[in-house]
Amino acid sequence: MSELRKYVKGEGKDWNANDKIAWGGGEVHEEFKDLQLAINNFGCALGFALLKVDGFIGPATAGAVKSIYDAVVKKNPLLTATPFPVPDTKEEVAEYAQFIRGWLVETAAKALAIPPLRRYAKGKGAEWNANDSIAWGSGDIEAEFKHLQSDLNHFAGGLGFAKLDVDGKLGGKSVAAIKAVYDAVVKKNALLAATPFPVPDTKEEVAEYAQFVRAWLRGTASTTLAVNVA
Repeated sequence: MSELRKYVKGEGKDWNANDKIAWGGGEVHEEFKDLQLAINNFGCALGFALLKVDGFIGPATAGAVKSIYDAVVKKNPLLTATPFPVPDTKEEVAEYAQFIRGWLVETAAKALAIPPLRRYAKGKGAEWNANDSIAWGSGDIEAEFKHLQSDLNHFAGGLGFAKLDVDGKLGGKSVAAIKAVYDAVVKKNALLAATPFPVPDTKEEVAEYAQFVRAWLRGTASTTLAVNVA
């Protein structure tokens, strides 16, 4: 990640805060969401509560970053130094969001052997696009979408939804299938209501968070519902 910068607090600047949360607008809001996603990638392995991916940063975020930092240093004491002050407050998380996210992806994920996940970008010439009916990608992204459909199909019989066509084209049926799996997981264990991605309401969200959904299906969902996703 190049040209990292501290985000500036204040009215009309990058972000602001009240007693409970810190928030930004536009690109900063998206950066905060990406940070929450990057943090949640470590949640299952390290056992901390997953953050809601909404772009609003609270004190739990600072605690999660500290948990990851402690795990990294325990694994490798030579990694004590970081390109940001290890945050004690939501304000420090907001200010150093870019630096923290870069460290999570480049240092923490490698130190703890956790594969980094990322959102897929929409747009012409980007990773995927959509019309009124479907979202689609090409190459590796199309393959990822097909793998997601295949993974969802392992849950179909037990949860009563029809198997999806494994064609890499995501539509309303994919959204409904993910929601069916999510509802079954939460019914089984209400403590698993938080996920490392926003539970999708649209095909666009399925496409954007496909990597995160697949990781959750193969980890939390398959374990909770005793479904073998191979």
